Amino acid sequence: MTSLYYLIPAFVILILVFPIFTEIRVSVNPSYNRGVVALFVFGKKIFYYIVSLKGDAVELQNEKQTKMQKLEFSSPQFLFMEEFMRQIKDKVRLKKMYVFYNIGSGDAFSGALVCGFINQILTYLFLYLKSKKPTASFCVYDTVSYNKAVCEIAGRISASITLFDVLYSFVYSFIVQKRQRK
Repeated sequence: MTSLYYLIPAFVILILVFPIFTEIRVSVNPSYNRGVVALFVFGKKIFYYIVSLKGDAVELQNEKQTKMQKLEFSSPQFLFMEEFMRQIKDKVRLKKMYVFYNIGSGDAFSGALVCGFINQILTYLFLYLKSKKPTASFCVYDTVSYNKAVCEIAGRISASITLFDVLYSFVYSFIVQKRQRK
């Protein structure tokens, strides 16, 4: 009977080291000053927001609420998130990264040149990421709109991270932020 009590810490340890599969979907349309961000965990939607810039603030909107968040790059929350992202970027295991875009300038020649330039930049970015994360797969889906001016960009990133890595990065970032304030 006492050996069954060992299942509780074993279960907690298993939850901490089991990878959490996440997917982030981002879509941006600069001509309308609007974008969408969504987070999926194990294929279930956790949240999504329609994001738009309004002066020095960001408007976050979903079907339940609308929030205005003022952009302050020297606030303690921003410094905490900056340190948290720095800590977590090496712990994330990138699986897939897809980039979709539809770009056109109204002129066929200049639209094709712009799309070629964007493809070249994305190729260099993917080469850099592939050298850092060799097991990840990358893909670009492009569409050139020859007759009208369009700018639509979307991306999908699939990654995994353990709960232990998230907790460790959170605590470490909190400690670093407290030290910097003193």
